[in-house]
Amino acid sequence: MKGAQESYSSKVGELEAIVSQGEELSKKLSRGRLATALPGLLLLIVGFSEPQLPSIVWQFGALLMVGFLGLATWQENLRGRIDWSVQQLGFYRRMIARSTRSWEGLKALPTEGVAASYSSDLSKDIDLFGDRSLFRWFSLAVSESGARTIADWMTRWVSFGEIERRQQAVRELVGQRSWREGFWDAALGFRGCDTSPEKLAQWGASPSFFENRKWLQIATWIGPVLACGAIGMVMLGVLLKQAMLFNVGFVVFLVGVALNLLITLGIIGRIHDMFVQIGSANRELSSLVELFRLAEELEPQSAMLRELHSCFIGSGTTAGTQAGAQDRATAAIRKLQWRMGFAGIQRNPLFFIPYWILQLITLWDFRVLEQLENWKARYGSRVGGWIDSLGKLEALSSGAAVGDENQTWGYPVWSDQVDRSLADRSLANSSLADRSLASRNLEVQGLGHPLLSDSKRVINDVRIVESHPLLLVTGSNMAGKSTLLRSLGINIVLGRLGSPVAAQQWRGPNCELASSIRVQDSLQDGVSFFMAELKRLRAIVDATRENQVGLGRTTMVLLDEILQGTNSRERQIAVEQVLEQLVELGAMVVTSTHDLELAGCPGIERISQVVHFREYFEKTGEGEQMRFDYKMRPGVTPTTNALKLLEMVGLAKRSV
Repeated sequence: MKGAQESYSSKVGELEAIVSQGEELSKKLSRGRLATALPGLLLLIVGFSEPQLPSIVWQFGALLMVGFLGLATWQENLRGRIDWSVQQLGFYRRMIARSTRSWEGLKALPTEGVAASYSSDLSKDIDLFGDRSLFRWFSLAVSESGARTIADWMTRWVSFGEIERRQQAVRELVGQRSWREGFWDAALGFRGCDTSPEKLAQWGASPSFFENRKWLQIATWIGPVLACGAIGMVMLGVLLKQAMLFNVGFVVFLVGVALNLLITLGIIGRIHDMFVQIGSANRELSSLVELFRLAEELEPQSAMLRELHSCFIGSGTTAGTQAGAQDRATAAIRKLQWRMGFAGIQRNPLFFIPYWILQLITLWDFRVLEQLENWKARYGSRVGGWIDSLGKLEALSSGAAVGDENQTWGYPVWSDQVDRSLADRSLANSSLADRSLASRNLEVQGLGHPLLSDSKRVINDVRIVESHPLLLVTGSNMAGKSTLLRSLGINIVLGRLGSPVAAQQWRGPNCELASSIRVQDSLQDGVSFFMAELKRLRAIVDATRENQVGLGRTTMVLLDEILQGTNSRERQIAVEQVLEQLVELGAMVVTSTHDLELAGCPGIERISQVVHFREYFEKTGEGEQMRFDYKMRPGVTPTTNALKLLEMVGLAKRSV
């Protein structure tokens, strides 16, 4: 079986050929249209204006015009297929960019905007949202429901049991690449549309248009009854040669049409807006039918996929029975699609005049609306569940793509956080240390940053134990300390999604996260950098206490060079106190520092493991260059590079 990236490249090659061939054929059809339209129109004009010419002249002209219409229809259908192939091509190019971490090719999807409300200090620290973020790379959701599901799963702690359910579903979908590609292809129908699945769900849950307008529903039948009855009177008057009957019928017809016209002008805008909200029968609803069909065709083994599958096929029904078939999501949307086909005839140039005749005589849009309201009364309450399940399928499919593209990555094994043997201990009568019931044993082999390409990603092993739950990371500037912190945080979030993580093995607690990495001052609020950092640390301490004491959850705290805004001696004392407090509260703490003396503080030494990153220098044709291998080693860093950097940039003091 081809690898994921190879499969994407193959798809791109096939689609490029289809688009190229389609464009060539379209050019030929354009020339054919020109060659038939002008001569055909000319022959028709000449043939009818010059009676002495043989009839073959205008007949041949009519034949050319028929040929023109045929070529125009052919080209219109061809352009639709080309446009679809172009969208597919863009998607698979994006998938290649995704798998290679080529961020220039990973533009924000339209649905990414819904993730903005999930942003927080933590998400900014570890790049969860925005440019070059986990969400941008991970999400393949074209529905707002899918994007919202991914953002919610990323930012909200759930039990390890729920994560395991997601993992099982993702694992199952990893092996179904062709199904996933069909699912993504169908979802392309919603890109660049005026509607979305969520708008359909909103309409389905909304009150009936006529609920508080019973008078309007009655009024919409007065004009059509008058107009249709008048047509009967006119025809009867003609047949019976009764002028009076004909004249009365004609007057009644005008009255009925006038009433219909008044109602149309007053209400038609809102009705057409509703039609747009529901979707186009030929595109959006067709895509939705295909998505639901694919969801129904799954033969799921995992519990989560079985639940989603049952939502689409209907609970308590048998697929083979007529009732069961009618209860399926696809059957319901096909019925809606059929009704919406009548709603959209005014947009078809061939039916524009017949539409207005029907509208003025029967109030066509209201008759269609009544059928739509009947559909909503039966299925409207279920649409929201279908769309929500569709969003979860998009989230799981996104995770499955990660697993397919990165087959050497492992699925985290989350340990049960609360020691059941201690669960009955009286917390009120125990010390704070006794109340730290959560395990803080973490073992990760081959940890890397998932947003770095394979060629740039450097892996390290990380081990934290309950007896020393503080990992103190020392090292030079640019050596990789901050990347290690973000790698831990972002992989925990990635694991919540049910996805494999950028590590060969991961075993540890299902952590809440807290961080202080990118703290900024605020001139507008008069808050200095130091005060802003203190406020962040206070929030982290409060959250850690709530997580551990109130909820029984371990917190992983990621701190990057904290409390830089004060003198070194006070800074050491303050940092020592903060770290000891976090550890006493049951947190697992990973902090980076340039302060090598911090590792020797008695309080830090008692609870910490110390590791470091280092640099080395090599001489090249351009002079001495600083290099990093980004490998983590035990102990305090034996090297520093600040003075060497001064020298390299020409700022070192020169001897006179």
